[in-house]
Amino acid sequence: MESKREFDLILLGPTGYTGRLCAEHIVKNFPTGLKWALAGRSLQKVGDVAKELKNLNPDRVEPGTT
Repeated sequence: MESKREFDLILLGPTGYTGRLCAEHIVKNFPTGLKWALAGRSLQKVGDVAKELKNLNPDRVEPGTT
């Protein structure tokens, strides 16, 4: 059954220590078809983290940012 949600998972606070560890775990271990996003107070910082995560697993689509 196809989900009508835009994202399967939204990670809040990826710029902090624990949030970054969680984001790296998602990139390395979750299925590449996962629709996910990063959310935080500073869109610029969240975008920077998203770009860094792309280097860990180039096959994964870059997460959305909110």
